[in-house]
Amino acid sequence: MRHCFKVGLYRQGLLHDLSKYSPSEFLQGCMYYQGGTRSPNNGEREDKGYSYAWLHHKGRNRHHFEFWLDYSLHAGDGKYPLQGVQMPRKYVAEMLMDRISASKNYNKNSYTQHEPLQYFERGRGRFMLHPQTYRELHGMLRILDERGEEELFRFVKDYYLKGKKI
Repeated sequence: MRHCFKVGLYRQGLLHDLSKYSPSEFLQGCMYYQGGTRSPNNGEREDKGYSYAWLHHKGRNRHHFEFWLDYSLHAGDGKYPLQGVQMPRKYVAEMLMDRISASKNYNKNSYTQHEPLQYFERGRGRFMLHPQTYRELHGMLRILDERGEEELFRFVKDYYLKGKKI
């Protein structure tokens, strides 16, 4: 919420991840709590082979790129039948704030401004992001990595969310 507020996403900051309080997500989160070091969804996946809580969550929260997957009408040989759809900037910015916050929560005292980019790059091959969404998110994570939070937040608020060309 604090990070969203810093870039002017007040409504999204207030409403961010409210679905986590629904029974479908909250009860699973309690059952599969991982000690605060990783997502309860991973515990549920290990137990069941999938995470119903995650399927519920990503289908209701537009700041998750998985919300923006759709079938391609032109998937050819060797291409995924699902493709990433370009995300609106306000949701890319919220996803960015979410990634920074998650990195801080999971890494606690060992967090540095380099962690969100490193995490993103470790999982690069798994992400089915639209190419433009990928470039935007990766570029902003690089700003964080190289210049820090203050510079990133200023860029997001003053340029990115105002639709200016990057």
